[in-house]
Amino acid sequence: MKKIYNTPFSEFLKKDETGRYHIRLGPQIFSTNRNLTDIRIEYPTGAFQVTPAYLTAKPWVKRELKKMVAVERSKEKEQMFNKSCFHRTPYSPEQRTAYKNARYNA
Repeated sequence: MKKIYNTPFSEFLKKDETGRYHIRLGPQIFSTNRNLTDIRIEYPTGAFQVTPAYLTAKPWVKRELKKMVAVERSKEKEQMFNKSCFHRTPYSPEQRTAYKNARYNA
């Protein structure tokens, strides 16, 4: 009989003040920087660096981390670009008319 799980396999937990993403994959919690050059397994006693042998034995770890980091970065970018400083105010009808008249009369 196949066991059915209620929790998703991969879950974004948090981004800490140093910029590391904490992601749960199955029962383990991984932390990584945004470039995936420093991947660590988080334990209650501390964090341990993931070896290249571990990543070659389990290639899905890096693939899932990359996917989750990309999703979170896209959310961060969306929030950043929704700020008012990134929105230009449209020109008023009078400004458009003045611009067109200046081009016509030049």
